[in-house]
Order: sequence, then C-alpha cells, then structure tokens
Amino acid sequence: MANYLVRVELFRANGEDYNDLHEKMAVLGLDRKVLFSDGKYYKLPIGTYFGSSNLEPGSLRDAVRSAADPLSSPRDASIFVCKSEDWSAFLYED
Repeated sequence: MANYLVRVELFRANGEDYNDLHEKMAVLGLDRKVLFSDGKYYKLPIGTYFGSSNLEPGSLRDAVRSAADPLSSPRDASIFVCKSEDWSAFLYED
C-alpha cells in the first residue's frame, strides 16, 4: 500500500459540509492527522488528509471526487492527490 497526501477544497461549504467530508475521507482510509516519529499525532490543515491506499493516484482522486463533489456547490471540489514516500512538516499536536 502507498501513502498519500490529499488536499480537498470545497466551494461555499460550511462546517457541517467539512464534517461530512472528514467522515467520507475516513472511509477511504484518509485521516486529518499524521503520526510523527515521536509517536504523537499531529493535525493536518483543514481539507488535508493523509493515509494509505492500494489505489493508484488517479483512482484515489476519482474516489475522493465522488465523495467531495456532492458537498461542493456551485463548482466541483478542488482536489490534489500525491503519492508520498517521505515527508517532513511543522504541525500542531492533536
């Protein structure tokens, strides 16, 4: 399984829409926090997810689109999917 960083921006969305998105992303194996080497979880910015998947980037992008677009109006969600082998970050502890 590959690790992925996914960024989703919903248009004209409210907090409830993003809560729905968070639930849908969790079903896809994507979380709003990431485990650091110190054993602690740190929060990702709103609309940013990290997780593992057997899907290829384009297939995962399509799955995210199916989850996100119904929550985004009048435009489709903006989505970026990146397969990640290594990363580094400054984030706030969860």
